[in-house]
Amino acid sequence: MNTPSKIAFSCIVLIAFVFASFNSVIQISADQNAQSNHRIVILGIDSNSVVFKESHMEMVDSIIGIMSTIKQGDDFYLMPMDSPANYIGPYRAGENDFIEFPEKVRDIISNSEPNSSLGVAVDEILGESYGLLDIESAPPGSGIYLISTNEYPNHEDYVGHRLDPLAGLFYERGWHISAFVLSGIPASNLEVSTNLAATSEGNIFQLQEIGGLKLFTDYLLTTDNRGTLISSGEKKLTFSNLLISDIAVLPGTEYVMALFFRENNAGSFRLKNPDGLEASTGDRSSSSVLETPNAVIWIINDPAPGNWNVDVTGLSGLVSSWYLASNKYGLNFQMPKVVPTDEAATISAFITEAQSILIMGEDASISADVVTPDNTSITYVLKDEGVDGDLKSGDGYYSAKIPAPLSEGKHSVSVHLGWLNIKYNLTRDFTFQADVFPTIEMVPLYTSNLFIGEEYTVATIYTKIKDSPYAVLPSAITPQIVNNLQFHGTLKTSPRSPDSEGKAWMYDVIFSPDKPGQISTIFNVNLAYGDRDYSRSTENLILESRVIPQTPAQPYSNVPYQPEPNSLPPSTNTSKTSMPIGIMIPIGMLIIIIIIIVIYHNSLPKSYGFISDESGTSILNFNRLPGRKVMRSIFTRHIITGSESGMAEFIGSNFVFGKSSLLITATTAAHTIRVNNHPLVGSAYVSDGTWIGATGKLFRFTLDKTYPNHNS
Repeated sequence: MNTPSKIAFSCIVLIAFVFASFNSVIQISADQNAQSNHRIVILGIDSNSVVFKESHMEMVDSIIGIMSTIKQGDDFYLMPMDSPANYIGPYRAGENDFIEFPEKVRDIISNSEPNSSLGVAVDEILGESYGLLDIESAPPGSGIYLISTNEYPNHEDYVGHRLDPLAGLFYERGWHISAFVLSGIPASNLEVSTNLAATSEGNIFQLQEIGGLKLFTDYLLTTDNRGTLISSGEKKLTFSNLLISDIAVLPGTEYVMALFFRENNAGSFRLKNPDGLEASTGDRSSSSVLETPNAVIWIINDPAPGNWNVDVTGLSGLVSSWYLASNKYGLNFQMPKVVPTDEAATISAFITEAQSILIMGEDASISADVVTPDNTSITYVLKDEGVDGDLKSGDGYYSAKIPAPLSEGKHSVSVHLGWLNIKYNLTRDFTFQADVFPTIEMVPLYTSNLFIGEEYTVATIYTKIKDSPYAVLPSAITPQIVNNLQFHGTLKTSPRSPDSEGKAWMYDVIFSPDKPGQISTIFNVNLAYGDRDYSRSTENLILESRVIPQTPAQPYSNVPYQPEPNSLPPSTNTSKTSMPIGIMIPIGMLIIIIIIIVIYHNSLPKSYGFISDESGTSILNFNRLPGRKVMRSIFTRHIITGSESGMAEFIGSNFVFGKSSLLITATTAAHTIRVNNHPLVGSAYVSDGTWIGATGKLFRFTLDKTYPNHNS
């Protein structure tokens, strides 16, 4: 090969090597950044202290058994505190070779030299474990569990400059530092462990008694959203005693995990099916048992529904029995979180299997126990029959209606799915809140004798919560004509004193009819309240309108007088002479106008009643106001202004008399007027005995005249 060829070949080889190296670097970097799907569990064990007590070694064995059973798929490592770089692992829980892990842990602890005087370099094991978690790209939820009964360095400089920064790094990656507290742990150990757990959001598990194992197991289950253990018995046994543990297995159960926590490594366990027969090897082919010194875990796959039990004998000491069941049926509910107290509430529940709604058989039933704020419990049967709140029969939704009114406050609900001949059931708990929602009220004012083309304030609308104002936007209130779909007049609401957002809690209803007749209307308020759409309506408002009476025009013609032929000469008797028609027409029109005025005047309500002072002395008679103008007394005799009353205290207000009502209305803000100790805002009804306050004085309206020290 000539020189140029050699040079070219060398260049090609060099480029290929660089390219391959570059790809390798990229691949390694990508592998390091890829996060594992398997959490990493590191057991940081101080074998020199744990080996001191057999009970501590047994507790470590029990911890590994519980964790590996519940945390299937997690990778386990052992990291000795005296040589953290010499860790062993990983061993994946659930795989066949995992049985080697607890054996190796037991061997390492057993072969360690007992030494309780050694100080533990906590920073070294934390640094080594952080590096391991980083190299393995451990997902959040991974972490290290410290197990030691030796002293930990706890001086301020060591903790502040070494341990706290490391704990902060764990926290940033979502990794925890937790610790198991065994009997005889020094104060420095507990202090440092607690601080590390708090910084990294880890946990401290007290294992001086077997009850701590149950709490630790609950923590593992709830972390993976698998539920909590259900107690099935606890007893202090002697060798001659027997504990029978009942396990309720419901239809649809996929597996049952039965756990027994015991104080010592002894005893026997016998499993019996619902028929009372001891399960044989063939019956238990789908079951498994794991025995550790302080915990026994029995898993029954696809068990027959009914009441299973386990007999525990040959054990001396405390033993507690617990179980957890996984059911393929999902019990779901539908109900708003907040409901109005004045509205019936509907509870709905449905059953799912593999995300599909399931129609239950006749042997199944659903009920709900509702506990009210006053601690009263009521049971409702939920049915799928299209009645009592259930929208459609046979659709898989079971419902019941809680009648109104509801007690204000939080209600607790337990929904139960049960079966015949099985005393246990599937339960789902939730709560809902019953609150007072906004209401809309309407006070009619003028509802009859409404003339076409005129504009009237016919009612006032109030929006409130309880007795407090609740301002709403004008767009939230809409009128609805219920008896005349061809209505073309004007019917609108006008807010009084709106705030900066345009909201108000008082609205005037303004009506202008365009044709005679009667309309019936209601007003709806539509709100978003309590995380839901909400609507309320007023009562009917009936408005009567009519045409303004008018006198028909009389035809008039100025035709010259033509005497009839052969007519007699005019009589000289003036008494028989007819009145000229030019005079009769104006007189007739005047008479008609007077009649109309009289009719209109008589249609107006008369003023009535008396105003007396605090002593009971009548100082105003509404029916006799000497200084009132004639025209107002004719055309508006039902409205008396404050100035017409002759009392300066009532200036700025009007008294409007109806057929059976009296309304006092504020027209100006000259001074504050109070009705029965409430400020007058807009208008208010006045009845017999109503107190009216103004300018520091107190007056009383009565239908009959009163006298000092005498109240009518």
